[in-house]
Amino acid sequence: STWGRIFDMLVVLVTCLTLGKTVPVTNVTEVTRACAPPLNTFPFCDTSLNIDDRVWDLISRLKDEEKPRLLTAREGGGGSPGPPGNVTRLGLPEYDWGLNCLHGAYASCVSTPSPTDPTKNVTYCPTLFPTPVNFGATWNDDFAEQMGRIIGLEVRALWRAGATEETAWSGRPHMGLDCWSPTININRDPRWGRNQEAPSEDPLVNGRFGARYTKALQEGQDPRYIQVVVTLKHFDAYSLENSSDITRHTFNAIVSNYSFQDTYWPAFKMAVKNGGAKGVMCSYNEVNGVPACASRFLNHVLRDSWGFNGYITSDTDAITDMYATHHYVKTAQEAACKALVDGNCDINSGEVYHNYLLDAVNQGLCTMDDVHGALFRSLKLRFQLGLFDPIENQPYWKVPLSVVNSPESQQISKLITLQSMILLKNDNILPLPKGKRIAVIGPHAYANGALLGNYIGQVCEDDTFNCVQTPFAAIKARNVGGYTNASRGCGVSGNDTSGFSAAIALASSVDYVVLMFGLDESIESESLDRTFIDLPSIQRKLAQALLKVNPNLVLVLLNGGMVAIDNEKTTIPAIIEAGYPGLQGADAIAMTLFGDNEYLGGKLPYTVYPGDYVNQIELTDMDLSGPVGRSYRYYTGPVLYPFGYGLSLTKFSLQVNSVPSVVKWLTSQRGFEDDVFSINVTNTGNRVGDEVVFFFLQPTSLPSQPKSKLIRKLVGYQRVHLQPNTSTVAQLEVSADLFYLVDVDSGDIVSTPGSFDLVATNGVDQNVIFSVTISGPQVVVEKFPEL
Repeated sequence: STWGRIFDMLVVLVTCLTLGKTVPVTNVTEVTRACAPPLNTFPFCDTSLNIDDRVWDLISRLKDEEKPRLLTAREGGGGSPGPPGNVTRLGLPEYDWGLNCLHGAYASCVSTPSPTDPTKNVTYCPTLFPTPVNFGATWNDDFAEQMGRIIGLEVRALWRAGATEETAWSGRPHMGLDCWSPTININRDPRWGRNQEAPSEDPLVNGRFGARYTKALQEGQDPRYIQVVVTLKHFDAYSLENSSDITRHTFNAIVSNYSFQDTYWPAFKMAVKNGGAKGVMCSYNEVNGVPACASRFLNHVLRDSWGFNGYITSDTDAITDMYATHHYVKTAQEAACKALVDGNCDINSGEVYHNYLLDAVNQGLCTMDDVHGALFRSLKLRFQLGLFDPIENQPYWKVPLSVVNSPESQQISKLITLQSMILLKNDNILPLPKGKRIAVIGPHAYANGALLGNYIGQVCEDDTFNCVQTPFAAIKARNVGGYTNASRGCGVSGNDTSGFSAAIALASSVDYVVLMFGLDESIESESLDRTFIDLPSIQRKLAQALLKVNPNLVLVLLNGGMVAIDNEKTTIPAIIEAGYPGLQGADAIAMTLFGDNEYLGGKLPYTVYPGDYVNQIELTDMDLSGPVGRSYRYYTGPVLYPFGYGLSLTKFSLQVNSVPSVVKWLTSQRGFEDDVFSINVTNTGNRVGDEVVFFFLQPTSLPSQPKSKLIRKLVGYQRVHLQPNTSTVAQLEVSADLFYLVDVDSGDIVSTPGSFDLVATNGVDQNVIFSVTISGPQVVVEKFPEL
C-alpha cells in the first residue's frame, strides 16, 4: 500500500540519520510533507481554502496529547524527549525546529551517486562563509543578501536529501526549514564570548545585515511560499555568557527606555519591519526582572508596535531557567504558561512544554486556547513553507544538490573573505616580496578549525578539518620561488615556553616572520566570556622574543572580539586583523600579505580599546552611555584603533561632490524632498583597492536634550572598488529622519532642535563636513511603546 511504502521510507530515513553524518540521498519528499495520498482528503489539505482556515482545521483534529510535541523543538533530540514531532494518523510528518544558519547551514554533508560514474559517490557539504563579524568588516550589505540566498537554496536541497543537524547534542535530527539565525545583538562589550556571531557594535550595521539576510533567506524563487524561515536572535539585551558568579541563565539585564530605543531595538526592528522576519528567539536572560521568554512587554513591542506576525521560540532550556535559575516562578507548569501566555513563546527548545504543558492546562494556569494560539502561529509557517500543498509545481521541491557549495557560492565566500581583511598598520613592509625566506610562527600557524569560527556545519567529507588549508600551507603556496617554514612556538594560552627556542631559531634564519596569533574557542565562545581583552601573555612574550632576532614581523590576528595589542601596535611594523575568516581564510590572509588581494579595504566594525578598559566598566552594565561609555557612540577615552579604521596599500582622497540645498529646517518638517550629500572618492595611488566612506551624524548643540551623551552615530556607509587614478561617487540621502534622536528621559524618538555636522570620512585621514541647523520645538515622532 501507499502508506506501507511511506512507512518503509521513514525506516530508511531514520537509518540514514542514525548511521552516519554524511547522509546518503533518499527520496524523502513524500515523508517530509503532509497531505500525501491517501491522507490528502482532510479540509486542511484543500488548497482552495483560506490558509488560516486550513490551519484551524488541522488544529481541531489534534488530540490534546499530540499538541505539546508540535510545540517542541528538536523532538527526539537535544534533551527533548519523545518521538519526532509528527502525527501519523493525520499524515503530519516530523519537523525539526532549530537548524542554525549563522554563516552557513549547520548541517551534515550528503552523498549521491556520481552522474558520470554511478559506482562512485559525490558528496555535498554546505557552503561555509566567514563569521558575521567578518561581514561587518566588509561594510558591504550586498553580502548579507548573497549569503541568505545561498543558504536558503542549500537548506532546501539538503533538507530534501535527508541532511541532519550537525550538533551531536541535538541527536542530529533531520534538519528543518527554519534557521535560528541571524544573531543581531550588539557587540556591546569586547569580553562577550559571542562577538564573532554579530556583525558590529553599531545598531544600523546589524539592522541592515539582519534585514538583507532575512529577505534573501525567506523570499526565494517562488513568491507563493516562504523559502526558509528566519529566526532573529537573541531578543533581547543579550550579550553576556558568564561574568563572575553571574551567567546568562541568571543574569537580569537592567535596560532603560533610552537604551532599548537607542541600542537594543533598532536592529531587530529593521529586520522585522524592513526584512519581514517570521521568527524571533527569546533570550536566556531576564530583562528588567522578567525572563525574556515570559515578557509581556517584549512581546507587546514585537507584535503590537512592530507588527511582527511570526513565531517565537525559546533558546534551549530558557523556559526551564524561569523556575530553575531565575526563580521567577516555582514550577515547570507555571513556567510553561508564563512563556506561552505572557511571552507568546510558541516553540520550546527543551522539555517543559513536552512534559508539563498539559498538566499546566489541567491546573488552570493557562487554557487550551492559549495552546491553540501557539499551534496556529507555528503550524501556519509550515503551511507557508509549502509542506501541506501538492509539490509538483513547487520549485523548492526541485532544488538540486548541485547548488550546495557550488563554484559560484565558493567564489562569493572568497570575495567576502578578501573584503573582510583589515590592515591596521603598515610601516612599508607590506606587501611581502615573493621568493624570500619566510617563517610562519604562532599558535595558528597550522590552524584549520580555528579559522572557521563557531556554528559550522560539516566542512570536510571525513568529518575532520583536514580539508581546510592552514595559514602555513597557503603562505608557502603563494611564496613562489622562496623558502617557507613554520613553528607553533606556543599555544593560544597557557605558560608553556618549550617551543620558543625552535621558533626563535627559525625567525633568526629568515627574511620575514608572519605571526599567526589571536584567540580561539577555548578563550571566547558561547558560555565563555573573557575576563581580559589583551593578547594572551604567552603570545606577547613570544612576539617580544622574536623581535630581538628579526624586526621584520607581520602580525595576523584571528579573533571574534577585539584584542588589545597595546605593545604590539608600537613594536611590530605591520598588523592585519583577519577575524575568523572561514574555509578560504588562509589563502585570503596569504593573498593580503603578498599584495594579491585586490579587494583589501576592510574596516573595523568595533572599537579596539586599550587593555585596561575592562577594569573601568562591568560586563553587567547595559548602559552604553554611562560614565565610561561603550562603543564609538559614547566612549570618550583613548583607543588603540577607532571604529571604522582600516588602511589600504593604495591611497584615496575624498572631496565634496554635492551638498544638500537645504541647510536649515524645522523640527516639524517630515516630508520635504530628500536631498543628497555626495562625495567624490579617488584612488590616487598606483594599486587597485577598496575604500569605505562612512557618513556620521555629530550633534554639536542640542538645547532640548541637555542630558544627551551621544558623540556621533552612523547614518550611512558605502564601499567602493577602484582602479588606480579613477574616481566614483559615494552618497547619502539626506532626509529629516536622519536627524531623529532618542529622548534621554522618555525613550521617545524625537525630532529635536540643534546644530549638527554630517561627516563623510574613510575612518583614517579623510574628512568632509557639512553642517545643518534644525529649529523649533521638539516633536515626538514615535512614542516609546509602553505596555
